[in-house]
Amino acid sequence: MNLASEEGATRRSASSLAFEDRGEGPAVVLVHGHPFDRSMWAPQQEPLGRSFRVIAPDLRGYGQSPATSGTVTMRQLASDVEALLDDLGVESAAVVGLSMGGLVAMELAIASPDRWWALGLVATTAEPVTEAERRERLAMAEALEREGMQPLADAMGERLFGPGCAQDVVDGIVKMMRANNPQGAAAALRGRAERPDYRLGLAALEIPAFVCAGTHDAWSTEAVTQALIDCLNAPTSLLLPKIGHLPNLESPDVFNRELLRFLQAAAPARA
Repeated sequence: MNLASEEGATRRSASSLAFEDRGEGPAVVLVHGHPFDRSMWAPQQEPLGRSFRVIAPDLRGYGQSPATSGTVTMRQLASDVEALLDDLGVESAAVVGLSMGGLVAMELAIASPDRWWALGLVATTAEPVTEAERRERLAMAEALEREGMQPLADAMGERLFGPGCAQDVVDGIVKMMRANNPQGAAAALRGRAERPDYRLGLAALEIPAFVCAGTHDAWSTEAVTQALIDCLNAPTSLLLPKIGHLPNLESPDVFNRELLRFLQAAAPARA
């Protein structure tokens, strides 16, 4: 699978985020996970771009966006996305985030629910960080700054994928992980070590929501995903058998069909 976009050229916002912007219609923001970049959404950009304006940024410290040392919180990453939309004059959008991108999406929707007409949460959690997760992330951040991205690629490795995942998908994702900036990845890991509890904030939302995960996800397990579903007001849910942490790449046809169906039903009427 080619993880490079076939159309949209890279652009840079006033806040220095690299991003792609394609299509016309209601805006949809795609927020990548860690330690990836916007190219992980390549299989979604063209299909969604037929009906929507699709905006896919590289988060701070990932892909072609500049890194910040120290700690970068999920709130800071969300603020960067808000600033990007302000730069583009986008007043309302849907946001779809995977894994860490889901945390950013929750930050966005909870902080400004009137700005978002739909929320998509893929392979993510609303629960606060555990002490074990906190220690693990802080230790990994130190390792990345000493040794580069290889320790993280080794730690995640095959745990990312479900059985039978195509080898070209595996190879592309491993290459993407290794290519990212270790300083940026370390800063976001420290931010994720402070992950808050999003459950009450989600319960107060009234916007349409879509939740997707794979049954073989090592992190967003079926129990974690069900707890996320239970936080939301009648979300559309999609559980993909034998799929791991990257359902948009492991099962793109089904994922695209169901996400597009959800977005088309939720989208505001065009003037």
